[in-house]
Amino acid sequence: MSLLEKTLTADPTASLRALTALRAELDVLERHLVGRALQEGQTYTQIARPLGISRQAAHRRYRDLTSPPRLSEVARATLVRAREEAARHGSRSIDGEHLVLALARAGALSIDVEAARRSFAPPAMNAPAPAGLHPALHARLVRNSGELGLEQLVKATLEDAGARRLLEQFGRGSVHQLVDRRPVANGRGAGEPRFAEGLHQA
Repeated sequence: MSLLEKTLTADPTASLRALTALRAELDVLERHLVGRALQEGQTYTQIARPLGISRQAAHRRYRDLTSPPRLSEVARATLVRAREEAARHGSRSIDGEHLVLALARAGALSIDVEAARRSFAPPAMNAPAPAGLHPALHARLVRNSGELGLEQLVKATLEDAGARRLLEQFGRGSVHQLVDRRPVANGRGAGEPRFAEGLHQA
C-alpha cells in the first residue's frame, strides 16, 4: 500500500521507481497465491482462468511451484530462529526483518542484533503466534529448486525492503560488506568469491 501511495503522490521519477517496485511485489504475491492454489489441489486450468492466460502458459510459468525446495538443516534452524524473533515482537507473520536477525544469530550477517531488536515496537499483550512466512518472503524462497540453504535465505532477505532498511541502520558496514564477510553456507569460511558475486547480482 505504501508503494501504491508513492506512485500517486511522489514526483514522476520517484513514482516510476515505486511503480517498478510495486510490479515486483505484485509478481511475488501472484506466485504466492498460485502456490497456495496448487497446494489446495486446483488445476492449471482453474488457475489460468482468473489470470487471463492459457493453461499451457500457466503451467510453463508456475510448474516450479509444484516441487518446493528442500530445507537444509541450517536453513531450517534459521527459519525456526526467525519464527522466534517474530513471536518476540508480536508479529503476525515472519517478515524479512525477523529473518535478518535470525541470519545474524546464525553468523550469516553482521548486525547489532540487540540494537535492531530495540527498534521494534513493543509487542501487544497476548499477541498471537506468527502464522508463517510473509507471503512475499515465502514466494521468494519457494521459487528456488533443490536444497534451500543459507545462500538462498540471504538472497531472499536482501530483496526485502524492510530487511534492507534494518541492515542499513544496524549493520556493521554496507550491505555488500555484510555479505562479503559472512560465513559461506558450506562452512568453509568467509568471503568465498562465487557466493559473494551471486548475492551482489540478486
